[in-house]
Amino acid sequence: MNKILCFLIMLSFSSYATDDKGIKFTQGSWSEILNEAKKQNKLIFIDIYTTWCGPCKMMSAKVFTENSVGEKFNESFINYKIDAEKGEGIELAKTYAIAAYPTYLFVNGGGELVYRAMGAMPAEKFLVEADKAILAGKGYKSSDELEKEFKAGKRDADFLYEYMKRKSLNGGENAALLEEYLKAIPVSQHKTEKVLALISENIGTIESKAFIILRDALDRYLNMTASQQKYVLNGISKAKRNTFKKAIDNRDKALLERLIDAVRATSYSEAGFEAEEKQFRLEYAKITRDSDNFKKIATKETAKLMARTSEDLVAETQLKIMNFREGAKAKNLDESTPQFKMILDNLTDNAQKSTSFQLNEYAWGYVQMIKNEKDLEEALKWSERAIELVESPANLDTYAILLSKLGRKKEAIKAEKKAIKLAKKEGGDTKDLQQTLKDIKRS
Repeated sequence: MNKILCFLIMLSFSSYATDDKGIKFTQGSWSEILNEAKKQNKLIFIDIYTTWCGPCKMMSAKVFTENSVGEKFNESFINYKIDAEKGEGIELAKTYAIAAYPTYLFVNGGGELVYRAMGAMPAEKFLVEADKAILAGKGYKSSDELEKEFKAGKRDADFLYEYMKRKSLNGGENAALLEEYLKAIPVSQHKTEKVLALISENIGTIESKAFIILRDALDRYLNMTASQQKYVLNGISKAKRNTFKKAIDNRDKALLERLIDAVRATSYSEAGFEAEEKQFRLEYAKITRDSDNFKKIATKETAKLMARTSEDLVAETQLKIMNFREGAKAKNLDESTPQFKMILDNLTDNAQKSTSFQLNEYAWGYVQMIKNEKDLEEALKWSERAIELVESPANLDTYAILLSKLGRKKEAIKAEKKAIKLAKKEGGDTKDLQQTLKDIKRS
């Protein structure tokens, strides 16, 4: 009986690789894998994937099968492969905050995430990631140990840095910790790539020391490395998004205005500032259902959009295509590549599509927020122009609802039926459109 049991246990941990090449993945439940990691005192390498992920399949077929990769991973880790959308994979994806695929996790026997890597990569880079994971696992302190030290008052810069990186690894929020860290280091270190990267990852709102550091860094932007520039811009963008979310959550118009001031302070041109300001104000008005401010923005912007003639739009599109072709030629980009053709296709009728989309967005805002008949008549004009430029199910749906709100039921039904017919022709989902048609008929 003992021999049989021993055989079954060995079988459950057998590799399902069919030959000696590449990574040998171990089968078993997650709890069994954890126990095996404790027993062998190794980290667990988890390839967490989905069946629809092309890069996941590429890694499995081309990289995991490399001899050098197999040697490194089979010697250093307990290797485990799991579908994020099935069985225990669903819970693991939640536990380790998986946001993209493929993701590679390096977990210790206690279930703590030690290192994370993402994306498809060549074998050489994958081996470098393995070495980083092995290094991270040496002298590893548990999250509980770090938490106890923090609560006990440990605040030196090296400790705060390690603590923040650990919390980031596990999806934690670090904005307050970042502020403490910045106080613990000399000002001369603020410009270093290490600190700029940390700020970019953990920044809170525009009302933080971290944001001031990034804002002031723009003065020496051209003298920075490419990586430093990336961290500065990403951090500023993240701080603005965080601030906007806070303004929305608290319905805080004063904070929105401070955000707009920050946008002006970090914009390189007046045109760039105006575009970003408009977007923030518009989104705030839409989300908070601030009909007065939405109407104010819509009235101003649609006047410009409606004034653009078809000739203007064609000329603008042609200019964009010409600029793209000249830029591609200067960079020796091959016109026969799929990427070139895709960009060129997207630029076709670009100005017409963009104008149509914007007009429909403003008209749809009136559908949701405005009741005044005169205003709805104005929105109907925008909707008609949007359809004239691009006849799409979304544009026709907005038009139909506006007609219905104005009491023009027969025309509304006709427009909605046309939207459904077009959506079917394009292979789109018509469920919502069908429901709208029923609602119009009942009105």
